[in-house]
Amino acid sequence: MRSYRTAIPALALIGALLGAALGFLLTPDTGRYKATADVAFVPAANLTTVEASNFWEVLTRGQVSRTAAVVYEDPRWLSSAANAAKVGEYELTLTAAALPETTIVEVTVQAPSPAAAEAALNDVLTTATAEVASIASPYAVRVLWPPKGSAVPLALPGRTQIMAAGVLAGLMAGGAAGWLLVRRRGGSPAPKHHSPDPIDDEALPQP
Repeated sequence: MRSYRTAIPALALIGALLGAALGFLLTPDTGRYKATADVAFVPAANLTTVEASNFWEVLTRGQVSRTAAVVYEDPRWLSSAANAAKVGEYELTLTAAALPETTIVEVTVQAPSPAAAEAALNDVLTTATAEVASIASPYAVRVLWPPKGSAVPLALPGRTQIMAAGVLAGLMAGGAAGWLLVRRRGGSPAPKHHSPDPIDDEALPQP
């Protein structure tokens, strides 16, 4: 019984070591970067003051910017953006969102390098804005082009954090496996063998 119980700490230790190894292997060697640009929607310049006021009222309801965000986020822009960034299409992440209480859409591209993120974002803005402008008409589209070198690194968990999480998960899994082993092998008492009752000679029929 005691030998089985030593399996709990042994398997827990093995699980912790395996978890640490997996955490080390799964930690990404390279980071990710994102480049972001704002696209603003405004009334056309040739409107009167009264007309512009009415158009602003419609814009502030958010429907125009939400529709534009859907168009900017369309995955069909990724093929051209990947060619411009010289990376695989699978390496890019494209998102767009309408900023609350504004007439602005924020477009973001994530890539494995700052240059790739900026090149892909510029390509998306170039290829998608024409369609966005036709949908948003009669409103004007103003792209606030980001300056070169504006891409920033994404905050990713460090190798130490991932390894610590792997150790904890492995420790729990190994301990649980050891507990199940002990319960299966030593938890049930062995069946007792009963000897037959002695025969009472006096109870036997006499000839």
